[in-house]
Amino acid sequence: MSNSSRIEVATRKHVGATLTNEQVVELVKVAYPDWKGGTYPSDVAYKQTEQGMVPRGASAYGDGVLLYLGENQFKVLPTEQIVRRPTKAKAAPAGKPETTPATPVAAPAAEKKEAVKATPAKPPVAPKKATADRHAS
Repeated sequence: MSNSSRIEVATRKHVGATLTNEQVVELVKVAYPDWKGGTYPSDVAYKQTEQGMVPRGASAYGDGVLLYLGENQFKVLPTEQIVRRPTKAKAAPAGKPETTPATPVAAPAAEKKEAVKATPAKPPVAPKKATADRHAS
């Protein structure tokens, strides 16, 4: 579960409230008592501009769950106002099947298997001498 997902779940009962960094961290600790990692409210805090909600930094580190009001002040956004970060996976257009050129995948795998078969499973071992030959000297 991501940082923004934990903060979103932990703050749903406090929509509209203004919270400090410490309060958000405490809410996450209460909601996820077994979580031992960090909680970073500033990563999910967006600021309001003329263009709309934008991440505070150069890029978004998570969904915009909180509104940055000022130094150590975050307003919990309602679910419908949360800014979702775009996902990397792109869906195919509806009605058109995705066409990709076929690539031969089996050929390289066969070469690797042959290379594995060529190497012996165990190193060669010198044959043991009979016990009668050992005690003869």
